[in-house]
Amino acid sequence: MRIRQLECFRTLMIHGTMTRAAELLGISQPAISSTIANLEHETSLKLFVRKGGRLQPTPEARLFFVEAERALEAVEKTNRIAKEIRTGKRGHLAIAAYASISINLLPRLMAEFAKERPGLELKIITRNSQSVRELMSTQQFDLAIAELPLDYPSSNMEVISYECQCMVPIGHPLAELDVITPADLDGMPFVSLFKGDPIYQQLAMAFSACGASWNVVAETEFFSTACELVCAGVGVGIIDPVVSLPFTRNLVLKPFSPVIKYEIALLLPTQEEPSQLAREFAHFLRQRL
Repeated sequence: MRIRQLECFRTLMIHGTMTRAAELLGISQPAISSTIANLEHETSLKLFVRKGGRLQPTPEARLFFVEAERALEAVEKTNRIAKEIRTGKRGHLAIAAYASISINLLPRLMAEFAKERPGLELKIITRNSQSVRELMSTQQFDLAIAELPLDYPSSNMEVISYECQCMVPIGHPLAELDVITPADLDGMPFVSLFKGDPIYQQLAMAFSACGASWNVVAETEFFSTACELVCAGVGVGIIDPVVSLPFTRNLVLKPFSPVIKYEIALLLPTQEEPSQLAREFAHFLRQRL
């Protein structure tokens, strides 16, 4: 029994004539007649009889029609779901990401991405960047976002680079400058990331090259924490201009020279082909980030 046979049968049951069924299905009347005859042969059911020159469905046809409708609705639903999966409107999207981006920016971006995809299920798991990279080997996530440097195959990694800015409290004297340099921060209380972080190392070199005193009074793991410390008046600091932007509402951001680079990467699975949905979200992230 073929789907086309059921479609012909349903159309004929609803519209009553071979001529009308043929018009709606875009095939000839003899093709309708042949299809119904084959269906009757395969099911061993007499589905229609002629009375007064018109086709009349048999009681068996009316019973069979209920089941045919259910079968065709299931097929149509399956086709619709397949289209939604193909166009990225249905499925699941699991993202592993480091804390600074997964707390604020990533949820907002995922919500924006899902707005046109009502059947999409979202999952976010937060780890430090090294753990994010290790999670990718489990193949349980469609995409990951981690800070660099990171030991990961370059063929499955796309790097996004930012120039950090200097953050100072509102009303701070340095807020009047167009560009802030290590010389401007000579001896000033400074909030930094931990010593092992690449940002810390770049800043140490910048202050040393300028001959300025780098007065680190607080160290933290996350930019978001550094923002709160600067807001509280502990000191000034460095911030990336995009990922951590939601945490800088009560701060003034200024360009910093020399350039301090902050790099993150989009990581795709290495052992299997990413889904169409994952590729679309990766493209979406590139545009937003």
